[in-house]
Amino acid sequence: MYDLKVLDNSGKSRVASTINFPYTDIGDAIAVAEGLLKGGGTSLSRDQLAAAMGLSPGGGGFNVKVSTARAFGIIESAGGKYTLTEIGFEIADPGRQKEAMITAFLNVELYRKVFDEFRGKRLPPRPHGLENAFVSFGVSPKQAVTARLAFDKSARAAGFFPNGDEDRLVEPFGFVKTSQDREEEAAEGLAPTVSTPTPAPTPVAGLHRSILGMLDELPPAKSNWSKEEQADWLQALATMFQVIYKSEDKGDIVVSYESKA
Repeated sequence: MYDLKVLDNSGKSRVASTINFPYTDIGDAIAVAEGLLKGGGTSLSRDQLAAAMGLSPGGGGFNVKVSTARAFGIIESAGGKYTLTEIGFEIADPGRQKEAMITAFLNVELYRKVFDEFRGKRLPPRPHGLENAFVSFGVSPKQAVTARLAFDKSARAAGFFPNGDEDRLVEPFGFVKTSQDREEEAAEGLAPTVSTPTPAPTPVAGLHRSILGMLDELPPAKSNWSKEEQADWLQALATMFQVIYKSEDKGDIVVSYESKA
């Protein structure tokens, strides 16, 4: 059975983020790409991908990594299957990984916004200045620290902080065009349109894209999914609700699995 509890604390009304960003850094996204490649480079089910990565298919760690890979445009999913995008194949290839990381970094809506806004300028001072900028771009204040830490680590890994200078984003040598660049050029008649998977689910019928992403993580019907793994998924969803929705009630929802004797 599932035991849902509300723990009293100083909970406040939450504000949902309106811009897409990953909760962890690009290293986790690369791990997902490598897992898919390890599984043969073809579409894999949730269980197959988790096994290739050495993770539990119902665990929070797996869900976060998959969500991060989607934010960077490295994977796409449909019908309970995960598939590498073109950038996903490139980022899992040591010979092409450097340029692919640049493209993947700028595929993230928040990172592209920061890059465009502060191109040729110094970034706001850390931590509060940069976090406040993120909030102004649409990041929930509750998630500003998480967004900043993932941003800094990803920018460093992708080569946007040359010579250790993290005060400004610098376009790395070997920059390649993102899907947005290609679409803009195509609109101007400069280049053919290149089909690139959308990094994040598109909101449908008023549902927040984070919820759509969680629903997409559900394993196929009739498949084996332990009660403990189900509780982990429900807890991740409950945590997401607290970020997305406002509430006057104080406390957090905690989901736990209680086995029958």
